[in-house]
Amino acid sequence: MPNKSGLPSAQTLRRMTYFAAIAEAGSIRGAAEQLGLSVPVVSEALSSLEEELGVTLAVRTTRKLELTQTGAAFHDAVTRMLSAAREAVGTVAQDRPVSGKISITLPVELAAHWLPERIASFQRQHSGVAFKIEANDEVTELKGSAFDMAVRAAYVTPARIEQGFENLPLVAVASSVPKIRSGAGCKRVIGLPFLKAYGVERIDIADAESRQLFELTYEKTIEINNRDAAIAMARQGMGFALVTEAAVRDDLNAGRLHNVLPGADFGNVSLRCLLRDRLPSPAAEAFRDFLTATA
Repeated sequence: MPNKSGLPSAQTLRRMTYFAAIAEAGSIRGAAEQLGLSVPVVSEALSSLEEELGVTLAVRTTRKLELTQTGAAFHDAVTRMLSAAREAVGTVAQDRPVSGKISITLPVELAAHWLPERIASFQRQHSGVAFKIEANDEVTELKGSAFDMAVRAAYVTPARIEQGFENLPLVAVASSVPKIRSGAGCKRVIGLPFLKAYGVERIDIADAESRQLFELTYEKTIEINNRDAAIAMARQGMGFALVTEAAVRDDLNAGRLHNVLPGADFGNVSLRCLLRDRLPSPAAEAFRDFLTATA
């Protein structure tokens, strides 16, 4: 109910926040997991909000939850309200140091060669924030996990449009410069095994000058579960690896590895940052904003 100022009470605002989470999760249980609350608490909040407003916001069955027409319109309004509230808080809080602990999961290559510089820069402003990091190339489901945040990496070919908040250029590297010959059609053939680490089914390259696309083919594949292991095998002459340029910069400078096709565009790794909760901790939200703003 409105208070003396005509604004919704704190309790109503909290119920509206829970309703937004329900609408986005598509279920009360999913919203409860995102909010870190029990299912009965979230269910009661929805029922109380509907009773207070005198409308039905969602139709609940044993299998799914669907918003009514009124509920969909209310959800749009609540979403705008929450966005405006975050923006208002951000205008006064953006330069204020935050504290707390952030638990984050991300691929091994990013944890080793991308994340440290960003944490160091972030902590120069927010020295009271501590990090717990899990470097794992297996995708961890955020819902119901102990992690506040996940950084996902997706391979993007030269022909595709980047979708992430940051895109890391890829290079193909080997212990020595191999001969590459023309194949049938738009193909280039390299006489080395491909040290394959996650997600890459086909390697496309764009010519540095003409931008013509070619497919790079190879004699066989050695599948590996993380790219740091692929880099180590490439150093030993076991094949070539497709990795972020940052991960092998020292190896290239020292001559331990060589660029298979200097100047060619192998695409990039596109990064996305996901938060577990709709209402993240101030520290997690600040780090997410830092990553996406400084990319």
